[in-house]
Amino acid sequence: MNNASSWQAYWLIRRGRARKKMKVYKKMMALSFDLTTSLYSLIVGGYVFASIFIFNDFLAAYQDQFLFIEEQLTERFWLIFSILPLRYVFQSFRNPGILITSSEYQLAMLPYEMKRIVLFTALEKWVKLLLKYAIVSAAIILITPIKPEIIVVYLAVFWLIELLMTIPQWKLFQVRFIPRFILFVVLILVNFLGTVTQVNMIISFIVFTIVVLSNFLLFKRMFTNINWGRVTEVNDFLVWNMPAVSKATKVKFKRQRKHNLFLNRASRKKPFVYTDSAIYRRLWLQHFRGNIEYIVQVIGGLVLAITVLSFFNEFLGMILIALSIHIYTAFCASLFVDRFHSGIVQVLPWNIESYRRTMRRWAIIGFIPVLIPITIIAVILYSWWSITFLLLVISLYMIHYMSKMDNAFESLNKRLVQFSIKGVIAFGSLGIIIACHTNPHYSAVSIVILLYGFIQLKFRKSKTS
Repeated sequence: MNNASSWQAYWLIRRGRARKKMKVYKKMMALSFDLTTSLYSLIVGGYVFASIFIFNDFLAAYQDQFLFIEEQLTERFWLIFSILPLRYVFQSFRNPGILITSSEYQLAMLPYEMKRIVLFTALEKWVKLLLKYAIVSAAIILITPIKPEIIVVYLAVFWLIELLMTIPQWKLFQVRFIPRFILFVVLILVNFLGTVTQVNMIISFIVFTIVVLSNFLLFKRMFTNINWGRVTEVNDFLVWNMPAVSKATKVKFKRQRKHNLFLNRASRKKPFVYTDSAIYRRLWLQHFRGNIEYIVQVIGGLVLAITVLSFFNEFLGMILIALSIHIYTAFCASLFVDRFHSGIVQVLPWNIESYRRTMRRWAIIGFIPVLIPITIIAVILYSWWSITFLLLVISLYMIHYMSKMDNAFESLNKRLVQFSIKGVIAFGSLGIIIACHTNPHYSAVSIVILLYGFIQLKFRKSKTS
């Protein structure tokens, strides 16, 4: 089959999909807007666009901020360059990077080569991203006083890394969770080492060389050991998940989970041992599978917020580290309560202490990604005192987790009053983390908090036994 016929078949699918989506959006617009509203919206949009050029003095008032951003973009170029591949390693947990849906897969079962279809998909992705980056860069150059050369260099770097990481992301999507997670952590540690030792340029060249070599090594094995069922399942959801339509119709698009992290684990193939802890662990896995999107959003959001805010302002970073403990433990408690209001657990008898005990393990695993940026920030800011600072974070996590789970436990029995004081004290103790910004010696109080936490755990074990 020649190139023209392959392209025509591919373009037919893409054009048909675009038409269907356009019909859906037209119906949504017809239901959401009328002619008068649309006219006024266009007038307001035109005024906002014109005001950018009319109110030039408004932008001039932020001249110093723009100069600071320009200075940071210049000074930290090599750090940003070495961090960029992290984005695609993180995306590989949920996105294969090449948009092969069930339609393209069915096309490959006809006399069309999958290699050509993947090539067309990748080329389309690269051209679209280049146009997006060009439009955004042009807007930044027109509106801000940042030097155009810097914007153009960053445009080229972002697009080049996008192009080079397409094949690695595709292959990473196929491997198990643990290797991907190890690679993600190693890249974070390597960038941390480059920042501490001031050799970001060398680290960038090493990372770039590895990325280029991986493209040559993986290109020949690009179509070996591919889980096409999982690839098409994820891409079908990415293509047809339209947030605007979902919000307008109040109907949430859900992914059909035929292939997922929990079902494909090796332990699922072993004989199941019918013990209380094994049964409760399996029920927790089922609950986490149904809420995996929220779990990833909360943990990923906390990691990203801590990293970004600490980069710009150390004090804000400390505040967010303290709040992250409160947010994460409150989220764990809400998952705990929700477990008893959904699924088979609503109609069967259960042991709440066993549920609480098995939940603790998963809560600790979920908090580890949040601890990674906190550890890096602590080592950079406090050197040897970072050990006591990390002990402080862990001890406050323990206290908050026990307090939130006690409240969740009592909420199931409709008794919350007696635990409100403990919750207030636990929340107030987060101020110690913020105080460490002025003096890291305050973190030494973590020893006392840890002892208190262990005493509470021993008391609870003796009480339940």
